Amino acid sequence: MLSSKILRIRCTYFALIFSRAVMIESRKKFSTDREVASLSPLPGQKQTEFFHKNKPGLILRVGQKKKVWVIAYTVDGKRRKYTLKKGYPDIGLGEAVKIYNEIKAKAISGDDPLAERVKQKAAPTIQDVMGHYFAETSMAPKTRSESVRLSDKDIIPVLGRKRAIDLTRQDVKALHRGIVERGAAVMANRTVELLRRAYNCAYGEELIDINPFPNLKKIQGTESPRDKVLKDSEIKAIWAALERESPNMRDIMRLLLLLGQRSMETMSMAVDDIDQTRKEWTVPANRTKTGKINVVPLPEMAWSIIEPRLTNPEWIFPSFHNTTRVGAKGDGHSKSTKDARRRLRKVTGIDNWTAHDLRRTCRTIMAREGVPPHIAEQVLGHVQSGIEGVYDQHTYIHEKRHALEKVEAAIQKLLVACV
Repeated sequence: MLSSKILRIRCTYFALIFSRAVMIESRKKFSTDREVASLSPLPGQKQTEFFHKNKPGLILRVGQKKKVWVIAYTVDGKRRKYTLKKGYPDIGLGEAVKIYNEIKAKAISGDDPLAERVKQKAAPTIQDVMGHYFAETSMAPKTRSESVRLSDKDIIPVLGRKRAIDLTRQDVKALHRGIVERGAAVMANRTVELLRRAYNCAYGEELIDINPFPNLKKIQGTESPRDKVLKDSEIKAIWAALERESPNMRDIMRLLLLLGQRSMETMSMAVDDIDQTRKEWTVPANRTKTGKINVVPLPEMAWSIIEPRLTNPEWIFPSFHNTTRVGAKGDGHSKSTKDARRRLRKVTGIDNWTAHDLRRTCRTIMAREGVPPHIAEQVLGHVQSGIEGVYDQHTYIHEKRHALEKVEAAIQKLLVACV
């Protein structure tokens, strides 16, 4: 009798437990958006998984602050859980059901959406493409420095995290437009071209399987080459106004006119680069844009500027500012004529000229004075193209000196003649 009573008590207890479990499980089901919106973790739980009534693989993981969609499926006998990147309410019930059906269909066909996602995460980004380009491409130091600067300034911040294969025409147009809108149209073109070269390199080296750039070439805006050449009267005005500038800026810009070399090559002129016996300046390959040595004769006016500076310990144009300031890398020489040119424009009233225009003016004076074009190009340090560049190894040092002496004489004459 007692055992029968105990049995009935036990049956009643287990029935209560079972009915409670059934009730809890019934509470963990949903089928409408209203039900999804009202769901919260069950008492005593930090998060609870709720299941769709008709699609048991569609799960909504509900926490205290967010609701996350999870899709459970089986592929090759293995149970998988695929978490959607966006939860509820960003993805509503209807869209979640659609995604669930797509994933289930892939699983039935033998594809594993979770494995595909892992593979996509491992796909190279645009930052990887740029890093690969700089690692695998040979270029002159100045070109490399400028290319890295363009990449770090505009490409990486805007597109760096994007998968390389996902780059679209709209992405490139937005990159180009953003740079143009801050008044740097030329830089915008250079940046898009750099990105194109990096993609071509990555595609050629099989870092990526798809290169979108063949269809993106026309994105760049038109760019008119600069053709500014200073008039004789402008040369005289700037030459005179340079007396008000610091000795470094005065001498650097006068040498740009007299010798026609690139501004950064001139500003980084070292004492050891100067041959005092021959009165020649050898620009090392690691400081030229072309990556090739250029020997520059120093006629009388240029020599008179450089000779007093040969007592400096290292640089012809030393700069304490560029030795001590943060980010200067301890170069210790002048690095920009920008501020000086801004002051000169204000003093002379001559606007819209650059340091490179001084180099172009020197080249124009050589042409005006009858210097043969191939000699003038040698003076500027341009690389000969075609078969001439392979077989013509003559240094043309005497011809270059004669050409620069003609430039010097022409400038001396106009400084006296212009009124």
